[in-house]
Amino acid sequence: MDNEEPSRKRKTYKNWYDPFTLKEEEFKNKYRFTKAYARYVVELVREDIQQNSKGGGFSTELQVCTALRTWARQKVQDDAADIHGMSQQSLTNICRRVAIALASRASQFIYMPRSLEEEEEIIAGFRGICSFRNVVGAIDCTHIKIKKVGGDSAQYYINRKGFYSINVQVVCDSKLQIRDIVAHWRGSTHDSRIFRESNIRHRFETGEFQPPLIR
Repeated sequence: MDNEEPSRKRKTYKNWYDPFTLKEEEFKNKYRFTKAYARYVVELVREDIQQNSKGGGFSTELQVCTALRTWARQKVQDDAADIHGMSQQSLTNICRRVAIALASRASQFIYMPRSLEEEEEIIAGFRGICSFRNVVGAIDCTHIKIKKVGGDSAQYYINRKGFYSINVQVVCDSKLQIRDIVAHWRGSTHDSRIFRESNIRHRFETGEFQPPLIR
């Protein structure tokens, strides 16, 4: 018994900062979300991001708000880490954890019309915009800037404007709600190839949506 090692006490951290104590306007300026919407996101991912040792002892609320601030401020990661009382490594881990949790729920919010009624509603919405007819989605590609990529494939991430990016194809409806997204092509990939090899093209060609405009 004398040689038995004492049980290791779990390391905990105090949450020094509670974003939700801010006034509504200040909160929105810092996180680009209202408190209500931010709380909705918190509850959406809470099951995946429970307060535990992997989260450094930080609450789900603090982790979500930290990620939102980092993404809103883009390059200013030092700012987000300092404000929320955490290290750069903790911030990086938290942002990754929140991003994975949100991405796993994408199909709950990003989907093409699932019924004829929903499809007709979208078509009517586009018809109300300059009398566009028989449109179930507006499609385009946009370049999402990323950090410099190393390795032999780095050159393929450089787009025609000269910076590293992911070329993302997005379909939205008349209310600007994203309905379909393809976000894995390297920056040098042409828009036409992304569409040509996309699942959304196949779905139109097989007549899943009406009217079948693509031939």
